[in-house]
Amino acid sequence: MNLKELVDVVAAETELPAGQVRKVSLALLDKFAGLIDSQTNFVSPVIILTAVTAPARPATEGKPAVPERKFARMSIRPKKPAAPAAG
Repeated sequence: MNLKELVDVVAAETELPAGQVRKVSLALLDKFAGLIDSQTNFVSPVIILTAVTAPARPATEGKPAVPERKFARMSIRPKKPAAPAAG
């Protein structure tokens, strides 16, 4: 799925204009990029982003150097089991 497909799906599900959904989606993605850059984790009721830095590696025999990389691992937040009904 790409951004356009995501925008189309969310716009259809929420009955919001696609332009507005796109603007909000890009703002969220910019914030996620900032969190990754600052190595700050993110927790929501749906997902958890854990920021990680892969250290730089020097060049070795036949392999070029790899610069430091910042990325995030995304995981689905586990749902809490519903409390039993009082009877």
